[in-house]
Amino acid sequence: MQVTSEHGKLTIALPERIDGANAENVKKDIQEAMSKEEYGTLCFDAGALSYISSAGLRVLLSLQKECGRPARVENVSDSVYEIFDVTGFTDIFTVLKKPKELSIAGCRIIGRGTFGTVYRLDDERVVKVYNTDRPVSMEGIEKEKRLAREVFVKGIPTALSFDVVHTEEGYGLVFELLEANTVLDYMFSHPEKEDEMTDKICAMLRKLHSAELLGDNVASMKNMLLRMSGAAGKVFTEEEMGRFRKLIADTPERHTMIHGDFHPGNIMIDKNGELVLIDVGDMSTSHPFFEFFDMYPDFLLTDEVEYGRDVMDGRTKDYLHLASDEELSGGKDFMRAYWNRLLHTYFAGHSEEEISTFDSYFRGMGRFKQFMTVFRLPDTDPEAKKREVARAKEHFFEEFDKIPPVAQWWPKEL
Repeated sequence: MQVTSEHGKLTIALPERIDGANAENVKKDIQEAMSKEEYGTLCFDAGALSYISSAGLRVLLSLQKECGRPARVENVSDSVYEIFDVTGFTDIFTVLKKPKELSIAGCRIIGRGTFGTVYRLDDERVVKVYNTDRPVSMEGIEKEKRLAREVFVKGIPTALSFDVVHTEEGYGLVFELLEANTVLDYMFSHPEKEDEMTDKICAMLRKLHSAELLGDNVASMKNMLLRMSGAAGKVFTEEEMGRFRKLIADTPERHTMIHGDFHPGNIMIDKNGELVLIDVGDMSTSHPFFEFFDMYPDFLLTDEVEYGRDVMDGRTKDYLHLASDEELSGGKDFMRAYWNRLLHTYFAGHSEEEISTFDSYFRGMGRFKQFMTVFRLPDTDPEAKKREVARAKEHFFEEFDKIPPVAQWWPKEL
């Protein structure tokens, strides 16, 4: 019996059959495995399981009671899932079907995000494949499916997934999107529509920020940022970390819906001109200030970078679907214009001076993203990287220290 333990999750592979003939032996083997490990989550891998009788179901129920915490069954075949479903087992355990195999060979890439790449399968379907350099667990994939449904119910046009698949590049989710393309590509190919599309994007963002997500399983972006900031402790002094964390911690608590990776590459436009939000796996709650911190296009700051600029520009070209440095320059000009119009539309009614001030605050926070990007660059030239990290840190605090507490300046109507 194969047993793996990783990040507090104990995974036990079930045999091909569990019935009256072997149920007690299977139970003893699993009990022995459970007794040797410390874990927070118990998971049964049913990838090899082709049949389970009522005796086998009783074994799993008994084991769940023994461990005293929720258990999961993953990689379940269609035939075994039917047994679980008919017997009501799916109401007691989290039961996840085995992902179907799907080839993306020859499929066109239509979008890239922080955690995944979107491929066009056919006129009616796309698949988001999770990036292998940032692996996502099956729990994370199921979370994205659940969040997509919750966001859809809130009235936000969202692509609903209907299948978990396994491709040559890793796990993915299939979405039904009829003849849709990313808004980013649409604006590049229809420059005369840029202002109209930006206004539509802003309307979607305002609607997103008018809704709330509640529940124990919904993450707080504020808390995530506080945890993420811990890596900066290798470079920041204790006093600098205190200044940074104080601004974040003092930002008012809200249950406002936050996308966490909101940009034109994560919004689709269908054949009727309607916008549909995708990539909701990082959906959380917090103050909208954190959304704008995350949205700030920090690649606009790479012109001042020396060490690692080629790596950063390569990622930007990849994100914007650009082939040359000449196209990159135009792409940056496009994103500057998009960001400027988005701010003016979102904060409509505020003066030019106020919006410019808001922009400086978001850029100040955006410099933290730039700092972390530089910090994580490969150490091909340690001394040059050290100088670049120090420079990025200096630029960050120059602007960050000018940001007042969010409660003092964030518009009350928002």
